[in-house]
Amino acid sequence: MAGLILQMQQFFLVVIRVGCVLLFMPIWDSRVVSKQIKAYSILVISFALTPVVAGTLPPFPQTWLETVLLVLRELLLGLSLGLVIKFVFSGVRMAGEFLGIQMGFGMVSLIDPQSADSSTLMADLFMLTATVLFLAIDGHHLILRVLAQSFTEVPLGGAPLMPASLFSFLIPMGTLMFQLMVKLVAPMILVLFLTQIALGLIARTVPQMQVMILAFPVTIALGLVFLSMTLMIMGPYLIGKFAWFKAPLFQVLRAWHG
Repeated sequence: MAGLILQMQQFFLVVIRVGCVLLFMPIWDSRVVSKQIKAYSILVISFALTPVVAGTLPPFPQTWLETVLLVLRELLLGLSLGLVIKFVFSGVRMAGEFLGIQMGFGMVSLIDPQSADSSTLMADLFMLTATVLFLAIDGHHLILRVLAQSFTEVPLGGAPLMPASLFSFLIPMGTLMFQLMVKLVAPMILVLFLTQIALGLIARTVPQMQVMILAFPVTIALGLVFLSMTLMIMGPYLIGKFAWFKAPLFQVLRAWHG
């Protein structure tokens, strides 16, 4: 009986770490994914990890205050790991939002009945492309490996304080989000900008032409043509960014390890 209670306590500790980390990770943090799937995936992963990491687990908290401090520290760990990947996905979404506005899709927003969020067509397209590429290169396997290694690198327990070295590491990474947005849409923005200049010149030289009526279909058509070319280039570029995740994620674990 005592052995069964010990195993249940170890399983609960693993569930705390797995749930807090996956809470901030792409795919798992999406509102489109149902709560049942999230709960089942956390339980299955925790069930598989418990016998592997049982030797690294601390004693079970004896008071509710120790439990709260433990959960708070795990939430900070999950947030710091999730931010590394979130920077790239947020940059992709920003690129889609900005491109959609420039193409004339700014007023075309979709309401997801499951998540109740609004997003533009281009942002959804870019995010779906990034998610498929992330899964295609086994990015979810990388997250699971980092999660398993975190039990040895960052043992459960301790003060719920984020290491100071993480601030000097994560904050500069915010520039990656804006750099990624610019690099993804810069060629298309240039094409659309030149298109607007050409339409402006036509409006001055041929006043009889209804440029406003012509501008919308021309801008959208050129945007879609160059978007198809950009998607072929975007794939290898995003794959390189996703492959780059490994070093920063383990660097976050080392920062927590001290």
